[in-house]
Amino acid sequence: MAEPTVVTTGLNYSVAVDDCGATGVAQLVKLAYSADGVATAITADATGLQTTLATAIAGERNPDSATSSYLAVRQEANLSIISKTTAVTIGGGAANDTHLMGLMISTALTGTCAITGFADSDGTAQTYTLPAASVGFKDFFGAINSAGALTITCSNASDDNLVAVLWRPR
Repeated sequence: MAEPTVVTTGLNYSVAVDDCGATGVAQLVKLAYSADGVATAITADATGLQTTLATAIAGERNPDSATSSYLAVRQEANLSIISKTTAVTIGGGAANDTHLMGLMISTALTGTCAITGFADSDGTAQTYTLPAASVGFKDFFGAINSAGALTITCSNASDDNLVAVLWRPR
């Protein structure tokens, strides 16, 4: 139970403390929100601060709204299907503007699939080539195209519409 205690260094005023027995007293601090000079207390009881679920978990998407924010529990991505044998630009066409999440290759490639926009260990732009017979999901873990526009080129027309690119703008 809080007991008022008088502080007498210069000014006489009371502060709220809780008698903790042999260990002494603990000063109480009220959590509040409001304009300067006004203390509107945040409700609390023996179980802790009172809050609502809507305000307790501001989401990473639309975090300024308690009613329409949400947490992303799955990867969200744009999807582009490669339907030609010339270079397809993914994203905005500039360096550092696109996350490559991955490629989904539905049937084994008959030709190669070249990916540009990434740098080698020295920072020089390089082409990463998936060989013929590549198939399945190729995870790029959201890599950013640091060395130029992100482009995908499949070399054989029989591979048209077999490669789906999952990507996000940066």
